[in-house]
Amino acid sequence: MTEPNPNFKIEVVRDGPYRVRGGVPLRKMSQVCTNKGEPVDWKDHGAYETKQDSYILCRCGQTNNAPFCDGRHVETGFVGDETAVTSGPWGRKLSYYGPDGLTVSKIVRLCMNSGFCVLVDTDFIELTEESGDPVKKARAIKMVEDCPSGSLVYQTERDGPEVEPDLPAQIADTFECTSYGEIQGPLWVTGYIPIERSDKAPFTPRNRVTLCTCGHSRIKPLCDGTHRPLYEHRLRAEARKKQIEALRKASQDDNSQNLG
Repeated sequence: MTEPNPNFKIEVVRDGPYRVRGGVPLRKMSQVCTNKGEPVDWKDHGAYETKQDSYILCRCGQTNNAPFCDGRHVETGFVGDETAVTSGPWGRKLSYYGPDGLTVSKIVRLCMNSGFCVLVDTDFIELTEESGDPVKKARAIKMVEDCPSGSLVYQTERDGPEVEPDLPAQIADTFECTSYGEIQGPLWVTGYIPIERSDKAPFTPRNRVTLCTCGHSRIKPLCDGTHRPLYEHRLRAEARKKQIEALRKASQDDNSQNLG
């Protein structure tokens, strides 16, 4: 288990941003996707410059200085009611078993649809059940370890202890791939950094946690994947608008040529 700096802490401000204390490293990370749009890895783009040990990160999704807060939550009247389970139990857990003792479980309540657990031709369930093949076993385990929210967990032996990847104590500003382009993802908190609700209730420290940055999660401050349909809809609308404008321009050019 990673031992974070004892000064590291994330505080949720009531109807406001996340206040980060202790100089927690902040990095930018994006999904690496296949040409079929399947996320298969993470790419680290380096660290953000944070000039002070304490800094604030946007929670409402309206900032013009992402990932940092610029006060827009006040202007927009953001309501950040926190409804996430703080200390567990985390709810329904679905488990799948391999022939060699590998067990992969999905904690449904923590899933935020990052997409790492599903490929075009297979998924973590099939790979787990066929984990007698070392290649499929390794692929299943990687899917679990790439899951940013910790919704997926695994055991190498039936009824054995859960295995967690050795992740650094840091916050990652994430970006996800979609068929319409890249979108902003949640804050990915790793390494058991303490998180405190606005009412001062602490979360049980976890190795992998995703915090909402769009302002619309139904389990704030945790991410539930709501950002994906929201941002994809915007990108789809922008693509449709550009297509209509291109068709209109082409039609005008044709008319000009015919008149000439």
